[in-house]
Amino acid sequence: MKKLIFASTIILLIASSCGSTSSKEQTVSGKIDNAEGQQITLIGYPKGQPDTLGSKTLTADGAFSFNVSGGNIAFYTLNVGNEGSVVLAFDSTQSPQVTANYPEIKKDYQIADSKESKEIRDLYVKSYYYETTLDSVMKALQEAAKNEQNAERIELSAAYNEMRKEYKDYLTGTIDSDSTSVANFSVLQRLNADQDWEYFLKVRNGLNSRLKGNPFYDQLANNIAQLENKKKAESAFGPGAVAPDIVLPSPEGKEIALSSLRGNYVLIDFWASWCKPCRIENPNVVKMYNKYSDDNFEIFGVSLDKDRAKWIEAIAADKLTWPQVSDLGFWNSAAAQLYNVRSIPYTVLLDPEGKIIATKLRGQALEAKMESIFGH
Repeated sequence: MKKLIFASTIILLIASSCGSTSSKEQTVSGKIDNAEGQQITLIGYPKGQPDTLGSKTLTADGAFSFNVSGGNIAFYTLNVGNEGSVVLAFDSTQSPQVTANYPEIKKDYQIADSKESKEIRDLYVKSYYYETTLDSVMKALQEAAKNEQNAERIELSAAYNEMRKEYKDYLTGTIDSDSTSVANFSVLQRLNADQDWEYFLKVRNGLNSRLKGNPFYDQLANNIAQLENKKKAESAFGPGAVAPDIVLPSPEGKEIALSSLRGNYVLIDFWASWCKPCRIENPNVVKMYNKYSDDNFEIFGVSLDKDRAKWIEAIAADKLTWPQVSDLGFWNSAAAQLYNVRSIPYTVLLDPEGKIIATKLRGQALEAKMESIFGH
């Protein structure tokens, strides 16, 4: 899970409203140099829906001012021409002032009279520096590789990796320094939930007292809760856990139990005749079986087919000579549900005691693991 699950939620979060509880008038004002003729628009998000609060064409002096209604902390975007948005976050005690130079707004802009908006600004400007520099180094690296300039390639690769680490340390350090900052929503957009899980939890917990009840924060918290449940389910199938038994019928209708193969290393192979990646992977699985079947190794094929004839036809066509079972339940297969299988091919490798060694092994990863176990 990944990074793509949070991207849309986080974008909305940093441009959303918690709701207004006061009628006090405030302003968002400032000056955008070199932007004469450009349209500037302030957008608010009452109840999470975008609402244009004001729009004007900038004159030669670049000055602008929009009235807003104060309340609890609220989020806005200030769009200037086609050069992206300035994200603002403030409550009824603040009236942000924005100064920038068009068209390089993303490169550097300044915020006054809004602590949260300045925190977001600092993150955006720093991220712009890292991301544009990394992009430049990567282009130079690709050019060096293309021209077979090995010394330059090695040097650029080291520089790229070092800067990536520096950027990652900056992002995680931002959360560590203040887990209650609303800028952390944008930090999460640049992190990976699988690799940086603790930071997603820190942001959720840190912002709970400030933003609980905000529909977008609640959505973020709900997404994290779903990932927590998924991780808990996956941990039940982590290395060392005893694999739950599977008892399903073979093509001949005879029930076969996974536990009947105890005493062998066993690869549970979830597949289906209709699954193209499975059919592509099957020759490799056959290769592993032929190589290690005399070394205390078995395969237990679990099909997610729903058509019995096509299942049997695929078994014969792909020369799958090990035990095969299926309840023909498609994605509702009892075994798939039990093992939380969400995509196939999916494998679970067991030791002779029925304990899980590894999951999701295929291709070269499966070959390497088998060689490490059997020594050849």
